[in-house]
Amino acid sequence: MVHDRQAWLLLLGQIPLGDAWVVHAEAQPRFNDDISQKDQLLLRGALGRRLSPRVMVWGGYGYIPRWSGDITFHEQRLWEQVTATLPKAGKWAPSIRLRQEQRFLEQWGDTSHRFRALGRLVRPIGRSPWSVAVWDEWFVTLDETVGGPRQGYDQNRFFLTALRKLSPAVTVEAGYLWQHVPGTAIKAARHGHSVFGWITYAPPPR
Repeated sequence: MVHDRQAWLLLLGQIPLGDAWVVHAEAQPRFNDDISQKDQLLLRGALGRRLSPRVMVWGGYGYIPRWSGDITFHEQRLWEQVTATLPKAGKWAPSIRLRQEQRFLEQWGDTSHRFRALGRLVRPIGRSPWSVAVWDEWFVTLDETVGGPRQGYDQNRFFLTALRKLSPAVTVEAGYLWQHVPGTAIKAARHGHSVFGWITYAPPPR
């Protein structure tokens, strides 16, 4: 079993195009090995359409360079997503995100298909501008990929964060992220303990 201290930063923009459409752009650098090495950089873009006040559908592309010593791997992804804001449960505001990914890497013999399910709860802290949030996300690989991910449980991530809205368009969020990746016959199970920071720019529709 391996434990590693990491740092993740997410810079996210969601720009409305009228009332129904939204452009999504994000950059997410990650550092591992006790925050001493660059791990990967996720670059994603997408177009989303609002189906109702609570539900949106998305389609996008991701490019993810990943570093392992002197070797750089270049992963590409197509992804489809549904997000939904659920009715409040007391002071808690729940939401879900369901994502399907098609992952491509030159070293793999074929495409890897992965499903992700994320649940999130947000609760304001009294009358202050702060809120707390709890997340959990499961990843499941749906098929066997030659030279790539095996079928079944891929990983789990748990987040505990605090967030503050700085303006109608800007929100900051920071906290702790725990990541579990199961072991294989040649690799030990891994536990990542990350400082996680998130800045969102999402102006309301005009």
